[in-house]
Amino acid sequence: MVTTEDIAPSDGLAYFREAALRDVAPTEMYGDRNASFWGRIAVGDLGVVTMERTATRSTARRGMYRGADLIRRSDPELYHVVFHEQAPAILTCDHRQTELHPGDICVGDSSRPYKAWYESGVGCYLALHIPRKLLPVPPAATGDLIGARLSGRRGVGALLRTFAAQAARDLSSYTPSDAIRVSTTLLDLTAALIAHEMENTDALPTESGRQVLYLQIQRFIQQRLGDPDLALATIAEAHHISVRTLHRLFETSGCTVAEWIRTRRLDRCRHDLTDPALADWPIRAIAARWGFAVQSHFSRAFQSAYGMSPSEYRRSFLTASPADAGQLGQDHPLIEMSGQVAGAYSGDQLRGSERVSGQPHDAGAARRQVGA
Repeated sequence: MVTTEDIAPSDGLAYFREAALRDVAPTEMYGDRNASFWGRIAVGDLGVVTMERTATRSTARRGMYRGADLIRRSDPELYHVVFHEQAPAILTCDHRQTELHPGDICVGDSSRPYKAWYESGVGCYLALHIPRKLLPVPPAATGDLIGARLSGRRGVGALLRTFAAQAARDLSSYTPSDAIRVSTTLLDLTAALIAHEMENTDALPTESGRQVLYLQIQRFIQQRLGDPDLALATIAEAHHISVRTLHRLFETSGCTVAEWIRTRRLDRCRHDLTDPALADWPIRAIAARWGFAVQSHFSRAFQSAYGMSPSEYRRSFLTASPADAGQLGQDHPLIEMSGQVAGAYSGDQLRGSERVSGQPHDAGAARRQVGA
C-alpha cells in the first residue's frame, strides 16, 4: 500500500509522484506542489487479475499522465478497467477527451498514452489490471473503446461493476481456489462488456464487424468446450462462414482455431484441478469434462503448457497452505478502503472434418505491484 498518511500535506504530491514512477506501468503525477495533498493506493492480487483502489484529495487540480517515454521505459501490456467511484474526472486518450462520472467505466491500455485529472476535492476509483494476452479479445477489437465512456449503471456494465466492487470487499475471505474463480469471472465479464459495446456501436467498420464475429465465435466455442467432437466445420456452419474464413479470423490472434480451443480447454482443466470441491474427481474425468477424450493426449498437452503433469499441478495447489498461495489477510488495505470512500476520503490447422487437437500456447500472468 502507498499512503501519505504520515507525510506532510505539502509533501504529499511529491511522495505520491515517486511511488507512481516506480510502478510497473509508471505514470507521472502533476499538480500544484504547494497545495495540500493526501493520497492512498491499495492493491489486491488475485494471481491473474490485480485490483487497485486509489483515492486522492487535494485543494487544487491534480492528475497523471503516461506518455511515450514512460511506455518505452516499461510496458507490462495491461488493460486497465477503471470504475469511477467518486467525483468527475477528465480523460484524454487518442486525441479524445472524455468526462467520466461516478458509475462510469473506462478501459485503458498501458501501451497507449493518456492523461487524466481531477479538479480540487476528492477523487476515487477502483481498477482491474488485466494482462492483454489473458483476455480473449484481440487488441484490434478494443481499439474504438479505449478511453471511451462506458456505462456501469445498467446491463453487462452494471454486472461487471457490481461484481468487481463486491470482489474487492470480500477479498480477504477468498481461498486460493476462490481467487482463481473470481479472476476467471472478472475476465469473462470484461470480455462480455467489450463484446456488448461493440455489438451496439453504430455503423461498425468492416474491421470491427469481423471482430464482433470473432467474439461471437469465441462465445460459441466456450459453450461447447466439453464436446470432444467439436469440429471446425461445425463452428463455421453455425456462423454461416467457410472453414477458410474461420481460419482467417483467428490469424490476427497469433494462433490457430485449434490452438485457441485447446488453450481454453486446458485452462478449464487447470481450474478444476485446483478446486477442492473436485479433489475426489479422477484426472481423466476432469479431462473428459472439457473435451479431452484420450487422457494420454491431455497429459502431454498439460505438461507442455504448464511444465508439470496434471497430478503434480493438482498436488501443488491442494497441499499448499493459504499463506503459501498468497491468501490475503483480513486487514488487507483494499478491503479496508472499500468501506471508507465517503468518510476518510472526504477529510488463444485442422481440416474442417477433424476434431480439435495439437499443442497449446503457454498463457502467463503478469502482476502489478504499486510502489514496489
